[in-house]
Amino acid sequence: EGRGYVLRRILRRAVRFGRLLGIEGAFLNKLTEKTIAQYQDPYRELKERSGHIKKIVSLEEERFGETLEQGLQMLQEHLVKYENNGEKNIPGGVAFKLYDTFGFPLELTQEIVAERGMNVDLDGFQASMEEQRARARAARVETMPGDSFKTYEIHNVGQTEFIGYGNLSVRSQVLLILDDGHEQEKADEGQQVQVILDQTPFYAEGGGQVGDQGVLRGPGGEITVNDTKSDKSGVIVHHGIVSRGAVQKGDIMLAQVDEQPRLRTARNHTATHLLHNALRTVLGDHVQQMGSLVSQERLRFDFSHFAPLSEQELSRVEQMVNEYIMRNVLVNTFEAEQNDPRVEGAIALFGEKYGDLVRIVQIGEYSKELCGGTHVRRTSELGFFHIISESGIGTGVRRIEAFTGDALLHYWRDNNNLLHSAADLLKVEPQGVISKLESLMQDLHEKDKEIGQLHLKMMHSEVDSLLDQAIALEGVKFLAGRVKVNDMDDLRSLGDLLQDRLGSGVTLLGSPLDNKVGLVCFVSKDLTKSRKLHAGKLLREVARVVDGGGGGKPEMAQAGGKNPGRLPEALDKGKEILLQQLHS
Repeated sequence: EGRGYVLRRILRRAVRFGRLLGIEGAFLNKLTEKTIAQYQDPYRELKERSGHIKKIVSLEEERFGETLEQGLQMLQEHLVKYENNGEKNIPGGVAFKLYDTFGFPLELTQEIVAERGMNVDLDGFQASMEEQRARARAARVETMPGDSFKTYEIHNVGQTEFIGYGNLSVRSQVLLILDDGHEQEKADEGQQVQVILDQTPFYAEGGGQVGDQGVLRGPGGEITVNDTKSDKSGVIVHHGIVSRGAVQKGDIMLAQVDEQPRLRTARNHTATHLLHNALRTVLGDHVQQMGSLVSQERLRFDFSHFAPLSEQELSRVEQMVNEYIMRNVLVNTFEAEQNDPRVEGAIALFGEKYGDLVRIVQIGEYSKELCGGTHVRRTSELGFFHIISESGIGTGVRRIEAFTGDALLHYWRDNNNLLHSAADLLKVEPQGVISKLESLMQDLHEKDKEIGQLHLKMMHSEVDSLLDQAIALEGVKFLAGRVKVNDMDDLRSLGDLLQDRLGSGVTLLGSPLDNKVGLVCFVSKDLTKSRKLHAGKLLREVARVVDGGGGGKPEMAQAGGKNPGRLPEALDKGKEILLQQLHS
C-alpha cells in the first residue's frame, strides 16, 4: 500500500506539472514506453508486462485528469478567500477534502499552496485523517463476526470439534449456556442465548461465508439457531432463542443444520472459486481475491483490478463459469500439510494466515484454493450463474455480485414479471417493449427540440431589451445584465447571441442557478488585440464577488459562484475591472 501511494503520488504530480507546461491530453504513456525501453534489460518483467503497466498508467492519468480541474478550482477558491482575509494557513480539512474527494496527495496540495506563499495546517489534516480512520474502524467492527473479539477460555471450554463437512446433524452435549455473556445453568422459552456444544455440524462464520442456521433439540426444549460464529481459539458459538420448553447445561441435544440455506450457501461459495479462476483467465493473473461475502441469497466477490470490466469481459467470465457448471466437474476437498506436493499451485487468500495443516478445494483442472468453507459435491449443483452487478469499491478494487441456483430462478422470474408489466403498460407484447420505448424516446426528443426552439425564440425576444442596457466605456461598448435561464448552456447561448448582435464590445451576463450563480463573459476578437482585453481575467475577479471561481480564454470565459445575493455587486465589479484593463 505504501509503495502504491508513493507511485500514485509521483504520477499525479507529473500530470499536474504537465498541465502547467501546457501539455494537453494524455502524455504519460509516452514516458512509460521510454522508461520501459531504458530499464527492460535489468528488469525483464517490465517488458513482459509492458501492456499491463501502460494500461494502469493511462487509467491513473485519466482518472486524475477528470478530478484535477475540479480540485484546482476548489483550491483556488479557498486560496483567494484566505488571501483576502490575510491568512497564511489553509485549514487541514480543506487539504483532506482535496485528498479524499479529488485524489490530491497532501504533498501536491502543499506544493501548490507554497507557490502562493502559504502553508497547510498539517495538524488539522492529520485530525481529519484520523476521524476517517476511526469511522472506518467502527464500520469494520460492525461487520466483523460478533464473537471474533471474544474468548471463552474463562469458561473452561476447549476448541469445538466441527464435523459439518460430511454431516448436517449430530447428537452433542451442551457445555455452556450464555445470556448476554453471563453463564446460565438453564434457559427458558423466549430467552436469547449463546450455546456451546462439544461437537457441532454448524459452520461458523468465516472466510466470507455466513454462519449456519438450524435447530438444537433436547429432552426438555428446543433452540432455534439463527447464526453461528466462533472465537479466535476455535470455540463455535450457536446464537439463537429458546423456542420451546427449557434447555439445561449438560443436556444431550440433536444439532440439526437447516439443509436448504446450507446448500444455497455452498452453491455460492463454490461459485466464487469458479469466478476467481474465470477472472484470472479473462483479465490476467494480477487478479487476487480481496474479500467476499457468501450467503444463501447471493455471492459478493471483491478482487484486484485497475478498471471496470467491459460488457464483453463480463460476458466471457459469466460464460466460462456456466461452462464449468454444465460440465458437472467433481469438487474435491482434502486436508494436507503445507509442504505436501498436492498443495502446490493452490491459491491462498491475500493476507490470510494458515496453519501447518490446510484444507484444499480443487475443482477439476480449473481451480485449486486453500479454503475452509462448505461446497457442493459437483459443479452441476449450482444450476446456473449470473452476474447482477460489477462496480468499484476503492482504488484498484472491483466487486462482482451474482446469483446461483434457486435464488437466480427467483431473480429471473421477478425480471420476467417486470418485463410483462412494462409490456402491459405499453400495450405491446414483451418482445416489442424495446422498439416501443425507442419510439417513445424519439417522440420525447422531438418534443424537447420543439421546447428548445420556443425557448430560443423567447431569448431572442429579450435580446433587444438587453442591448438597450449597453453603455460606452472609454470608447468600448459594455453590456452587463442579470438574466434568468435554465442552465449554463442557455446562458452561453444567450451570451453568444448578444455578443454577435453587439459587435465590437464586451458582454457580461449572470444568472441564478439552483441557489448558485452562473457567469459568462464575451470579448470581441478585435478588442483582445487592439485593447488587450481578456474575458478570463475579467471574469475571474467578478466570480470572487459571488464566492466563486472560473476563467477562460481572452474571447470567452465562464464561472460559477455560491452567493446569488451578490450578483448585482458582481456585475458592477465587471465594469470596474473592464476600466482597469482599458487603462493598463
